[in-house]
Amino acid sequence: MKMNRPMVLAVALLLAGSMGWAQRSGRGGGGGQQGQGQGQGGGTMQRGQGAGQGQGTMDQRHQRQRDRDRLHAQATTQQRDQYRKCDVAMEQLRTRTEEMKRTVRGKAFNADQARQEQSQIRNEFQTMEQNRVEMGQALNEEQRNAVQARLQSMDQTRDRIQTRLKNVDDQLAKPDPDRKQLRKEVRATEREMLEYHQEYRAMGKDLGIQE
Repeated sequence: MKMNRPMVLAVALLLAGSMGWAQRSGRGGGGGQQGQGQGQGGGTMQRGQGAGQGQGTMDQRHQRQRDRDRLHAQATTQQRDQYRKCDVAMEQLRTRTEEMKRTVRGKAFNADQARQEQSQIRNEFQTMEQNRVEMGQALNEEQRNAVQARLQSMDQTRDRIQTRLKNVDDQLAKPDPDRKQLRKEVRATEREMLEYHQEYRAMGKDLGIQE
């Protein structure tokens, strides 16, 4: 069959369009497969990294336990006695601080009673802190290096407690203490006492003394 020129041009354009569409489809499919392969490879890598991190964390826990076991074996009877003595003193101090909080919050506020309780808290804290310092001095070099950061943190907490105690003293020295400010300082003292006790017990665990 003989085709005229317009028909030949139409067929040629139709064929060219079909070939271009097929090429674009082929590239798109290949790109999708390549992206899928990259995604699967990335997921495998992430799982591998996660497993490695988990193993590293477990190794660190085992190492810490071995360190505690070694330090536990080094702890002397005197150190254990000193530790327990300070731990009991801290527990008593926290109890006294809670009683002081109830005193300053009560409707029938008695300034003389608050001053007496505050004096007991201050004296007992000074005695307990001295015992804690003596315990730290009794540690051998390896023990001291293991808890050096704990000791420094406790020193900072101790300084904050002393500042709070002084603020309470200043309020109670007034003929008519500011009850609102007094309650604020006593609550802050209670929080610092709790943090101090928690740090102390964490130190005991590092030394293998705290059960």
